[in-house]
This record gives sequence, C-alpha cells and structure tokens, in this order.
Amino acid sequence: MRAAKPLARLQALLHFHLFLLWTHGRKSDYSEEEIQILLNLHNFYRRQVDPPAANMQKLEWQNELASMAQDWADTCTFEHGQPERDRQPFEDIGQNLNKFTSSNLKRLDSLEARTHIPLRTWWDEVTWYDFSSDQCLGPICGHYTQLVWARTKYVGCGYLNGTRCPGKFTYVVCNYGPTGNIGLNPKQPYIRGEPCSKCDSRHGWCDDKLCITCTDQACACPLKCKNCGILNAKNCTCTCTEGWDYADCSGGLSPDIQTVLHAHQCAIQNRK
Repeated sequence: MRAAKPLARLQALLHFHLFLLWTHGRKSDYSEEEIQILLNLHNFYRRQVDPPAANMQKLEWQNELASMAQDWADTCTFEHGQPERDRQPFEDIGQNLNKFTSSNLKRLDSLEARTHIPLRTWWDEVTWYDFSSDQCLGPICGHYTQLVWARTKYVGCGYLNGTRCPGKFTYVVCNYGPTGNIGLNPKQPYIRGEPCSKCDSRHGWCDDKLCITCTDQACACPLKCKNCGILNAKNCTCTCTEGWDYADCSGGLSPDIQTVLHAHQCAIQNRK
C-alpha cells in the first residue's frame, strides 16, 4: 500500500506539468537578443508617429503573450486567432500577423525575415492612414494602428521559419495587451500633442517621446504644466487648477470655457 503513494505523487506531478504546458504553452522561439531587437523596433516606430503622440506608452515584453503567439505560429494558420488557454493575460488581445515568402531559403530563415520585415510591413500601412479623420484610405491600416496604439503596453511574439510551413514562408505573430483597435476613446490610436504630456499614469516620465514608469526618480521629466498648474518635479506630476485635466493640465473643458477660466485662475494665482 505504501508503494502506491510515491506513484500517486508522480502521477500528480505529471498532471501538474501537463496542466502548465496546456495553460502556458511553450516558450517563444525568439532568442533574448532577438526579443530586444523586436522591442527596439516596436518602440522606434512608436516614436516616429506624425502628428506626435502625447500618450504613447513604451512597450515591454510579456512572456505569456509571446507563448500564445508562438503556439499560434506553430499552426501555420495564416488567420487571426489564439491558442486555447484557461486564463488569458488580458481580457482582449490584439494581434498582428506577417507572412514573408521568398525563393531564397536563406533569406526565409534570416533575422531580417522574422524581425525587420514584419515590423516595416506593418508600419508602411501609415501611407494609407489619415489621422485627422481616422480613416483608412487604402487596403488595410489595422496593423499600423495596433503597432502605434498608445495604450497598448505589452507585446509578445512568436515565429515559424520558412521551411517548416507548407508553401515555405516565414510566419510572424505578435500579440498585444491591452489590445488596440477597439474601445476607440479617443477615436484615433493616440492623443495628438507634446510627447509624454498626457500619459495615462498622469506622470510625465519620458524616454525619448514614450511614456514610462520611473521607479528611481532618475528619469527625464520634460513635463510642462499648463493653465497655472504647478509642477512637482520629484514625482513628475502637475497639480492642476479646478476643471483642468491630463498630466499637463491642458484639457478637460470646452474651448470657450477654457479661455475664460484660464484668465480668471491665472489672475488669482498671480495675486498669491
């Protein structure tokens, strides 16, 4: 009877590992160096938006998003979808796909095919996107708008090299959380304005035009308070006067009320 207990423990341990494999999938095939390249490319393009973005978040890597992307890439199914998970890291997950074909097998299996080419392909859709009207004037813009969706904070990618998919193509899948392209508030993928002036965190910490979280208070704080707001340089925030909003106190009221209230509040502030 006692011999059964170790066997039961072994079976329970096996079931637990199978459960982990089912719920978490396998690790992305991207190396640590390639992950950094992907992150750098994503954030490079996010810095290039025109008009400039006031609330563009700096993207970070998320391993579960990457695991899900890898599992989906392994299917060689060139359509949007996610593998089965008991629990997802985000309620809604955005996704960009890229299929690169070439008669040159070395190029199919190249670093360029699984990093630079997909990112540049998604970015190039900017040609068809009109920011002011939030209209796509060409065949597709959704990959671009997800790439530059300001409130997306995490990305994770997987790929399958060109010789492993029928038809020989390199398949790249990137997942994003929180998702872009839904919940359009504001309507466009980002708020137009001075970089890092309207970060969702209400702090103005900035890394070359991208909103960041600063844990040691040694980050750049380019925040400039509007409408008589007072800057707290220590935590890079503005204390706004009544009625004003955003990290830099530049919004929250209708334009006509803004003009009147600005003059009144600043006159009071100057008398103090």
